[in-house]
Amino acid sequence: MEMSCRCNELEIQKYKNRLSDPFLDRIDLNIVMQNVSSTDKASLSSLEMHEMVVKAHMRAKKRGQKGFNANLSDKEIKEYCALSQEVQSILDIAISRFTLSFRSIKKVQKVARTIADLAKSDTIEKEHLMEALSYRRR
Repeated sequence: MEMSCRCNELEIQKYKNRLSDPFLDRIDLNIVMQNVSSTDKASLSSLEMHEMVVKAHMRAKKRGQKGFNANLSDKEIKEYCALSQEVQSILDIAISRFTLSFRSIKKVQKVARTIADLAKSDTIEKEHLMEALSYRRR
């Protein structure tokens, strides 16, 4: 049985406003999902996605990481999520424009590292950082 939300936009916004910034800062990805129909076809199968994730994790292991990107310490972020000057300048602009907290900055770097791993990239490129920033709450 499918049920749809009966709340109006004002009620939804009032609910969202009750959530504190420190709480929301702990959420790595914020993605708005669209309804799909049974006729929509996925671009990747679950098996293909699984293989991508396994290869990304293997890539991190080869880099010397002991765990997942999400669990990196600040010291490990410096080592494994190093940014080129160009990419760092983009992050600096985002930090000032969106007033990102220290926690948010570190989460963006870790998400960008994961995106780069999925793209089979040894370095975090501009497009990886931009995608990671796009997953932050608005």
